[in-house]
Amino acid sequence: MPANQQVTRRGALVAMSSIAAQAAAPRHPALRIALAQIDLDDGNLHRNMEIAAEAAADAARHRPDLFCLPEAVDFGWLHQQGRRDALPIPGPYTHFLASLARRHNFWICGGCLEKDGAGVYNSAVILDRSGRTVHKHRKIRTLPELTSHIYDAGPADAPLTVDTEFGRLGLTICADNFDIAIPKRAAAAGAWLLIAPHGFAAPVADMEKNAKEYAAHIRRVATATGMWVAAANVALARVRGGDWRDQMHCGVSRVVRPDGAAAVEAKFKTPDLVVCDIPAE
Repeated sequence: MPANQQVTRRGALVAMSSIAAQAAAPRHPALRIALAQIDLDDGNLHRNMEIAAEAAADAARHRPDLFCLPEAVDFGWLHQQGRRDALPIPGPYTHFLASLARRHNFWICGGCLEKDGAGVYNSAVILDRSGRTVHKHRKIRTLPELTSHIYDAGPADAPLTVDTEFGRLGLTICADNFDIAIPKRAAAAGAWLLIAPHGFAAPVADMEKNAKEYAAHIRRVATATGMWVAAANVALARVRGGDWRDQMHCGVSRVVRPDGAAAVEAKFKTPDLVVCDIPAE
């Protein structure tokens, strides 16, 4: 065989080998997720830290890779004194989350109210096992009719994804996902899993309806984007002020497959912890 043909054939074999290797490589490794569905004490930072620490210790017995808390688990997403009480990032609350990550050797995601200069935001952070904050997202769709006096909207074009030991993950917060273009942007950026802290609430008489709407909402996000969705919601946690005073949170946190089927679902209107094993793909 002529030398030039040998080189061409060798190059073709290398290319085919590379393609085969890429096809064989999993999109993401196996991942164990724990979702903490907790009953927040609206406005009580100290008590909410105790609740989160108890949930983290409970989750640690299952050895998760990733531990997820709901939206604004420091003060509550409708805490009426958010502009006064919000903390910086990094700051006392993210230092607390970092201590949980290090103590239990898991990644952690949780929501919190963030003060940054004159601005206040409904934010969420992802921290790695060492307690390092690797990603922060500021809620884009903030329901301003309820929250404009509490916090500001985050930038609409901010990055929604981060690369981790589990592959590329997306992060959005609750009402962000009402605009399906937002989680779709995370999927388009290569995320296979969307972490979505939530705070779904309703009048007490409407909580069963609220739970069904929440389940349908998460299912829609998954099917519209082709991502797994890990959505930790608050349970009970009565709102203490504002237009939604005395409304409560429905629970039913869930991990949902890309086809919309629930892989695991937490209890209705009850604090709970659920664990889900996502296989490598």
